[in-house]
Parts: sequence; C-alpha cells; structure tokens
Amino acid sequence: MARIVVVGGGFAGTSLAARLAKLRHEVVLLEASDRLGGRLRGHRVGDGVWQLDPDTFTLPGVLRDLFRKSGRPLDAALTIETVPGRRHVFADRTVMDLPMGRRSGQVDAFVEAFGVDPWSPWLDTMSDRWDTVRRRLLNQVPDEDALDRSTRRILEARRTLRRETQRVLDDRQLRRIVLDPVVLAGDDPRLVPAAAAVVHHVERGFGRWAVDGGMTALADALTTRLQERRVEVRLHTAASGITRDRGSVTGVTTEGGPVEADVVAWCAPWWPDGLPEPTLHPRIPAHRTLVRLAADAPDLPRDVAIHSDPPMQLWESSPGCWTITHHNAEDPLVALVRVGVDLREHVVERHDLRPADLVRLGHWGWQWRGWRTMLERPGPRLPPGLLMAGAHAYPGGSLEEIGLATEALAERLGPVPRRPAT
Repeated sequence: MARIVVVGGGFAGTSLAARLAKLRHEVVLLEASDRLGGRLRGHRVGDGVWQLDPDTFTLPGVLRDLFRKSGRPLDAALTIETVPGRRHVFADRTVMDLPMGRRSGQVDAFVEAFGVDPWSPWLDTMSDRWDTVRRRLLNQVPDEDALDRSTRRILEARRTLRRETQRVLDDRQLRRIVLDPVVLAGDDPRLVPAAAAVVHHVERGFGRWAVDGGMTALADALTTRLQERRVEVRLHTAASGITRDRGSVTGVTTEGGPVEADVVAWCAPWWPDGLPEPTLHPRIPAHRTLVRLAADAPDLPRDVAIHSDPPMQLWESSPGCWTITHHNAEDPLVALVRVGVDLREHVVERHDLRPADLVRLGHWGWQWRGWRTMLERPGPRLPPGLLMAGAHAYPGGSLEEIGLATEALAERLGPVPRRPAT
C-alpha cells in the first residue's frame, strides 16, 4: 500500500483522492481552508455566490466514470441534465441561439441567422482530430512519443487557430465564435494550435451539461465520497512545498511540520516551493464583473457570448447572480447596451474583480505558445513520486480536462495488490 498525500481539496484533489482510495491506497488530503470544494463552491461576496468560470460542462462520461470508479454510480449521488446551448450576440445585434448535442439543430441555427452553414461541414472534419486527442493525449499520461510525427500530422500541429479560422470561415463574425473565447481566456489565437477548436466538435456531439444544485452540489457529493472511502482529510492545513531526497519526492512541508509520503499529488492552486517553475507564461484571466439582478431583469439564457468590441461572456451561476467576463475596455454594462442587452436598472449588487484579484485566488493555467506547450505543461515530466492535476497542470483546468487527468493518473498508479488468502 502506498501512502499518498494529496494537496488541495478542489475538484482535482477530491476526485483524485476518491479514485486512489478506491484502489486501496492510503490517502491523506490536505486542504488549507475549512471545507472541501475549492472553486466548485464559487466566489462568495456580499449577498451572492458567483462561479468565476461557466458551471456547465461537456463529456458527462467524465463524472460518470469518476463516481463509478470511486464507489456508487453518479445517479446515486447527483443529477445532471443537459442545458439548451449558448446564445451568441453579434455587434450588429444579430442573435443566434446555438443548441448543443444536435448537428441538425446547429445547421438550422446558422442558416436562420446567416443564410448559410459553413460551421457544420467544418466540424464534420474533426472526427479524426478528436479521436487522436482523446486516445493519445487525454486518456493517458502522455510520454515523449505522444506527439510523434503521425499524431502531429493528424492534428495539423503547426497550424494556428487564427489561420484555421481564416481558412475555413469567410465571415468575420463566424470566426469570432471560435476566437473570442480564446482571447477572453488569456491566449493569443496566433499561438494556439488549431486542434484546440475540437472543443466545438465535442460540444456539438456531447452537448453541455449542468449539475442539479450547481457545482456546490458536486463539491458536497465529493466530500461525502471521501468520507465513504475513509480518506483522511486534514482541513486548515496549507502545504507550501515538497521535500525531496536524491531527486525523489518524500513528502510535503506545512506550518505544522513535514508530512511524509510515498507519492505526492499536488492539486493546490499555487506552485509548490522546492520545484522549479516551468518556463511557460502564466495565463492572465480577464476581468470579472459580478452582478446580482432584480427579479424584473430581462430574461436571458444562462450562457451568452457577446461578439463585439470588446468581446464578453456572461452566465448565471446561481439565481439572479451573473458573471460577466471582459477586458475592461469600458464598463461592461454600458458595452452590453450597444448589443441590445440593458441590465443597468436591474442591478442590485455589483462587484468587480481585476486580473490581479483573480490571480490571488489561484492558478489559471499556462498560455499557449505553439503546439509544444501541450507536453511542457507540468505532468508528463515530473520528479519520481510527484503527480500533478489542476489548472496549473497537464492537460488544463476545465472540469473535463481535470477529470480525465485524474483518471489517467489513477490508472498509472494502479490498485494495491490484494494479499493472497491464507
């Protein structure tokens, strides 16, 4: 039996700890705050709770696999349901409600809004890309050969997202559906590989989903799962770094002293002392404006993308609580008026978070600097005895990416062999 210390009680830490405990490892989870869940529990300020990232996800199989392989199945712990899709609003006030999970629905939406549908034929070409990304890069911890020549050829690795959209989408408004989310995430489309667009293929195929009760319900379910798996949880215990002996990781350092481990899984939203930081650029998140709206506010879908200058996205993460992500070129509530969305008279509470405020809350991942960034993210190349998952780690910080990462890490460690019967 390996003694594994998991640092961080967000989605990465709790999902990995639950998996490893089911594989009969001795698991200790260290969490700096007074409860588990991390960003799943949202940002509490004033009288509301806001999710700083959209609380919908694709690939529902990620959660189903997590609960099935850590105990009782998902349906016994949570209810998940599909959401209609995303509203796209353009600078000329064209509105397109794009459904997820249905090709025919997306064809109809584009034809109704633009008269033509170049979108669906483009996504149809991504089947091989998605299959390659899934098998070679997501369903396993990749090695040096994961991006070999044949894989790079399928992914057209050297082509950037900007070049890809210019090649296949003649309409600038359509290109912004792909490029605006990348810019808001803190990346430069000239440096993002074209294969990143496969997310739109996945959304079309699997739809988008939400947890009944929100991400807080998911945090509660994972807390219960750790209790069922008898994971030792130490709250109010902040780990600052790792300890090493002759290159191998031996434990973590905390204010209360060292905690020894055979394996350390670093899932905390900050970089550990004692480990060289990657030669990558941290991603700087866009501004967040958090507003609580009165009951008489205009009715909006729960996810709205605004393709204007500047681009914005807004989503409702709890009743009446809306998050607006933007680059602060002007007051986002004023910018929304230009595209026909006027919320100003309905705001009863407002909080503005700058990028510096968001960075203090934790890591937001690494900027793309070409296709090689994939394997330069921490994960595939770490000292013996160290694992990583979360926004700062391979392959990225979305719920789907983290869930697939913890699955691959648990499978790499494998179960503790059962003792033969005597």
